[in-house]
Amino acid sequence: MMDKGLKFQTEFDYIIIGAGAAGCVLASEIIKDGRFSVCLIEGGRKDTSRWIHIPATMFKTLNTQDASRVISEPDASLDDRNFVVPQGTVLGGGSSINGMIYMRGQAKDYNDWEINHGCVGWSYKDVLPIFINQEKNTRLSKPFHGKDGPLRVSDPEYKHPINSAIIESALQAGLSSNEDFNGANQEGTGWYQVTAHKGKRYSAATSFLKPQLHSEQLTLLTNTKAHNILFSNYTATEVAISNQYGQKKLKAKREIILSAGSFQSPKLLMQSGIGPEENLLRAGIDVIHNSINVGANLQDHIGTPVTMNLREKIGLHDEDKGFKAIKNGLNYYAFKRGLLTSNILEAGACIDTNGKGRPDVQFNFAPFAAGPPGKPPLPTHAVQVSPMTMRPKSRSRLYLDTSNPNASLKFYANMLADPEDLDTLRRGIRLAREIFQQRPISDMVEDEIWPGNGVSSKVGSNTLDDRIREQARTIFHPAGTCRMGPQKNDVLDLDLRVNGVEGLRVVDCSIMPALVSGNTNAPTMMIAGKAAEKILGSH
Repeated sequence: MMDKGLKFQTEFDYIIIGAGAAGCVLASEIIKDGRFSVCLIEGGRKDTSRWIHIPATMFKTLNTQDASRVISEPDASLDDRNFVVPQGTVLGGGSSINGMIYMRGQAKDYNDWEINHGCVGWSYKDVLPIFINQEKNTRLSKPFHGKDGPLRVSDPEYKHPINSAIIESALQAGLSSNEDFNGANQEGTGWYQVTAHKGKRYSAATSFLKPQLHSEQLTLLTNTKAHNILFSNYTATEVAISNQYGQKKLKAKREIILSAGSFQSPKLLMQSGIGPEENLLRAGIDVIHNSINVGANLQDHIGTPVTMNLREKIGLHDEDKGFKAIKNGLNYYAFKRGLLTSNILEAGACIDTNGKGRPDVQFNFAPFAAGPPGKPPLPTHAVQVSPMTMRPKSRSRLYLDTSNPNASLKFYANMLADPEDLDTLRRGIRLAREIFQQRPISDMVEDEIWPGNGVSSKVGSNTLDDRIREQARTIFHPAGTCRMGPQKNDVLDLDLRVNGVEGLRVVDCSIMPALVSGNTNAPTMMIAGKAAEKILGSH
């Protein structure tokens, strides 16, 4: 049931904080079981904006109340630039504002979780069935894909000719063709599959939560802020919330679950007294449990565009203005076809650039020119191939410096602190330039906008390193700040229960011990599906 103010029941079996990719899936699975009541709390509004549901207008959501921005302290590895990470603050979370690319990562990512990080039960063979069961794929099927799940996954219904040209040029540059980035082999170039179908985005809210909204067992509170978790004898029992109706405490009879993402989940833990003791005391917060790794281990995929001007006016510039906008709108609303059905980032590549046997760089192809980090696209007809680090070595950290729950986190970004990440981006830029030298895309472009015609990509180019630091940006995949593991100093155990207390779990991509090699939307939904199995299996 939707938003019943504060005159509703205040006691539930489970309270889930955060209705994003993880929270929507988890709430849905618990409600479908039929035994338990759930209160799902979302700080943002309902997903009613049309910009959310039209695939091509995803970038417009970043400038609305449906997206907030987390801003770092000056980052020395980026020449003291502030690093900005947008976050979904709307029903569906990141799955309502992201690029809809459906990518799970590599099998070795999950095997490494088990082998290198001690996360037994989280290997690829353990998580693959969950991916399959969640998926309703329009083209692919077993052994890697599903046909009967709630999440629509399909091939792009609109394919921009510029993206077609980049794929062909990538093949000419020696890349292999890949028709399934989530199959036996991730390496190669091709069209992504997307969480969209018949001109509509399929977010976690649309796919998983919406069918359960009629249930009397579900209470959904949007525009509601969770301030902190309250404990009784080291057991999480209540959540303090506020919204337009006032303040209230909600009681959990079984568990409280944080699904607020890699920034807000650790923040809620720290506000509630679980975190590095020294930091909490300095912020004036009573310590419930000294958990030194809360807020640590923050990882994100970092990207830098290689951008070329187009010889002719065939890019996306001005497609949202004048006659072009009218044509695109009519085509979409009348027939559900054309440019507005596109996720824009329709194609890409995953490449092994260091010769270690698995892709370490992902490329996104796009027929526009991204502006400087945090700025709008450049007003020109252009094309870009954007390399990103798939398994970054650099780590960042989150802290609190006040007990005020409305204050921002202290985000200490070190996004290119590890030299290996800079090396990876250099290799990616060299390969992107090589792709642009191949036909047919070479016939369509002229001067290089970024890094610039005069900037060498040879090893040892200080100018290129400077340009990377200027342009490096988030690919919107922060993870790892409440990592799971077998050790007592890990934030969570392998069932995602918070160490040191009872009745409290974290279920979102903050639990990742290491970031997966690809987009995080599908893995986050998988994590929620696996958590649901653990939670329901314990009763």
